[in-house]
Amino acid sequence: MFNSVRFRITLWYAAALAVTLALFSVVVYNNLERSLDENLDQLLAVRAEGVADALEAYLETERIEVGRYSASAAKGGAFFKIAPELVRLHTEDPKQAAVELRILDASGAELENSRGSAGAPELPDRTLKDALKGNAVYDTIKISQGEGPEATYRSYATPASGTGGAVYIVQAYRSTYHTQFALKKLRVMMAAMVPLIVLLTGAFGMFFARVALRPVANMARTLRQITAENLSLRIKPPETRDEIRELADLFNAMLARLEDSFLSERRFIQDVSHELKTPLTILKGELEVALKKARSVGEYTAVLQSNLEETEKMSKIVGDLLTLARFDNREVRLERSRVNLKTLLGGAAGSLSGLAEKSGASIELSRAADSIEVEADQGQLGRLFLNLLDNALKYGGPGGKIKVNISMEAGRPAVSVSDSGPGIPAGDLPHIFKRFYRADSSRSSSGFGLGLAIAKSIADAHGAEIKAESPPGQGSTFTVIFPPPQH
Repeated sequence: MFNSVRFRITLWYAAALAVTLALFSVVVYNNLERSLDENLDQLLAVRAEGVADALEAYLETERIEVGRYSASAAKGGAFFKIAPELVRLHTEDPKQAAVELRILDASGAELENSRGSAGAPELPDRTLKDALKGNAVYDTIKISQGEGPEATYRSYATPASGTGGAVYIVQAYRSTYHTQFALKKLRVMMAAMVPLIVLLTGAFGMFFARVALRPVANMARTLRQITAENLSLRIKPPETRDEIRELADLFNAMLARLEDSFLSERRFIQDVSHELKTPLTILKGELEVALKKARSVGEYTAVLQSNLEETEKMSKIVGDLLTLARFDNREVRLERSRVNLKTLLGGAAGSLSGLAEKSGASIELSRAADSIEVEADQGQLGRLFLNLLDNALKYGGPGGKIKVNISMEAGRPAVSVSDSGPGIPAGDLPHIFKRFYRADSSRSSSGFGLGLAIAKSIADAHGAEIKAESPPGQGSTFTVIFPPPQH
C-alpha cells in the first residue's frame, strides 16, 4: 500500500495542502493581529484626542474670559467640574468600545481617572517628556499582578495645549486581553483544523485516487493474463478521454505489434523448416537410392550434381537469412559514395539480360538525366535493384516488358520498376515485404520469398522508402524513393 502510486499521490497532495494551509494560516493570523492592533490604536487615539480637544477648548475659553491663563486656577473650580464630565462622556457611551481615560497635569500627577485611582498603567518618563513636547505617543505597558501573569495595556498619550504650551496630558488605554484571547483562540483553532483538514482531504484524496486509478488496476489485471499463447487478448479502454485511455490504447497497439511479431516469427520458423526440408528430403532420398546397389559412374555423377543443386539452394536460403539478420542487428556497415543511378541500373539490367532473353522478356531503361545521384553503398544498392528486376522477370510472365524509370519526386531521387504481369492481389500488398511471403499461385515461382525482404532492409538502411503498387490487371510497380540529396 505504502509503495503504491495512489498512496504517493495522496501523500504529495496532502503535503502540498498542509504547506499551503500553514502559509495561509500564518498570513491570516499576521493580518488579523496587525488589523486588531491598528484598530485598537485608532480607537485609543480618537478617544484621547476627543478629550484633549475639549480640554483645549476649555483652556481657550478661560484665556478669553480671564485675559490670561492661570495654571493654578486650572487645578480647581471649573476644571474639576468639566474633567469628570469629559471622561464620563468618552467612556460610558454604550455604543462605543470600552476605553479607559486619564488626565494628568504637566508633572505627571493624575487629575482624573475613569477607573478610579487603582489599576491604571503609569506613563513611562520618556513618554511623559515626549508628550510635554507636544508629541502623541503609543506605549505597550505591562503591570505586575502579584503571582498571576502580567496585565498588558495599550496606551495612547497626547497633550492638551494652551497658549503657554502643554498644560494637561490625556491618556487613553485599554487591556490587550481580549485581543490576545481572540488571537489565542485563532491559533488553537488553526492548530486543530489544519491537521484535521489535511487528514480528511488525504482520506478523500485516497478514495478519489483509487476511483481514478481503477482502470489502471483493471489494465494490470488483464496484462497479467497475457502470455505468448493468448496475445490476442486486449485491454478494455475506459470510457474516458484522458491519459489512462491513451495508455490503454498504447498498450493495445503494443500488444498488436507483439502478436504480429510472434506470428511472423512462428511463420518464419515454419517457412524456414519447409524450405530446408524439401532439399534435405531430396538429398536423403537420392543418397538412399544410390546406396541400395552399385551404380555406374554416370549415375553417381547425376546424383552428386542433383545434391549439389539442392545444397546450393540451402546455401542461398541460409545466406539470405544471414543478410537479413545482419541488417536487423545493424551489423551491415554501408560504404557510402556518390552513385549515379542511371549507370548503376544499366549495369543491373545488363547482368540480367541473359535471363531476360531466355524468358523472352525485355528490360527498358527510360531516358534520365545523367546527373541524378544518391549517397549510398553501391554494392548494396545494386543488390536491391537486382532483386527488384529479378522479381519483375519472374512475375512478368513470358514475353513480359519491364520498365525502369528514374526521376525526381518533390526533390527526392526515385526509381520505379514496373512489370506487365498479372499484378498482386490487394490483400497481399501489405505483406509482400515479409520474409518467405509469396502471393497466390498466379505469382508462384521457384523463389524463396526473401528477395523483397532483403530489398526493403537495404532501402531502410539507406533511409529510403520502398513501396509497391498494383492496379488490378495492370502489373506491379515497385518504387524506391531516396532522401533529398545533400549539397
